[in-house]
Amino acid sequence: MDGMKARSNNNTTNNNQIVEDKLKPDWAGDDILSKAVDAAISNKFLYEVIMKPMARKTLIDTAEKNGIKWREVAEELQKDERLQAKFNEIEVSSMEYPEYYLKPFHAYTEGNLCWLAACEAESATYSMALRVYPKERITAMEAQQRLRDSYTTTLRDHREKYNATNVEPEVIVDIGCSVGMSTRYISRQFPSAKTIGMDLSPHMLAVASLRDEQETDSSQRVWVHGKGEDTKMADNSVDVVSLAFVIHECPETATDALMKEAFRILRPGGTFIMTDNNPQSAVIQKLPPALFTLMKSTEPHSNEYYTINVVNMLKANGFEHAHQEQTDPRHRTVLASKPL
Repeated sequence: MDGMKARSNNNTTNNNQIVEDKLKPDWAGDDILSKAVDAAISNKFLYEVIMKPMARKTLIDTAEKNGIKWREVAEELQKDERLQAKFNEIEVSSMEYPEYYLKPFHAYTEGNLCWLAACEAESATYSMALRVYPKERITAMEAQQRLRDSYTTTLRDHREKYNATNVEPEVIVDIGCSVGMSTRYISRQFPSAKTIGMDLSPHMLAVASLRDEQETDSSQRVWVHGKGEDTKMADNSVDVVSLAFVIHECPETATDALMKEAFRILRPGGTFIMTDNNPQSAVIQKLPPALFTLMKSTEPHSNEYYTINVVNMLKANGFEHAHQEQTDPRHRTVLASKPL
């Protein structure tokens, strides 16, 4: 797929703008800075003894400083005996995990396939939303609502423009749903739809299912232990395929496979939507060295994510009306339609 290469011309922007003439951060891809960071990360001593513990400490301390009860919530979930029962109900024991998914993610040695990652995911997600609005006095819940509203509003706008006869979807698949926060938000925006939260981690899905027991609107949601590249769903059976903060955790080959599978299962006129870090965001491009080094140390596929052209990849896989919008200072939302 077409790669994105940054030009050297510098551009002065505020934190709500994109750097028009610089398509990716210097700390990602084949740039000298990126290679230097990668070399440091590949040093096992530096990674295991310094970077991984520092990444976890930074995430947790920052979250708790902002009122997120990270350790308390994780401890409460880990003690909940219902989680294992949920796990047993959801897990597909014959699942063959892709090699890329077995790498350490987010400073967890077992990546997403462990209870600690699942029990800390909610707090990490709330903390992520707060980082989008660092100068505003809002709660983690308010930041999360704003982040998700920008996503679902963009989806509705796209469907109104390109699916005028079928704006309200009947079936939505939220691939890489983690503990279900993105699934619940999109489900509430389109309450008449059956919404399927699909993830490769049965640990994450167990938390999602447990949390749904506390909700009054959960009857339209289903949690599926499945692979986004091979959903086992029928051709032309889905109206929306959503990937929220997923593709930065995938190598380019997996991203391409996800798009092919989305195209297959979407009905004509159906919508592909994803949101993730915006490589052109001034905030992302100007991250301090300590932060982008820690971020890359916990995201093994960063170089590929920041250098692929997602819009062009969608077009190459048959989609039309493919475009991206910067929906907040850090993130972009990319949308496309399967031709009618």
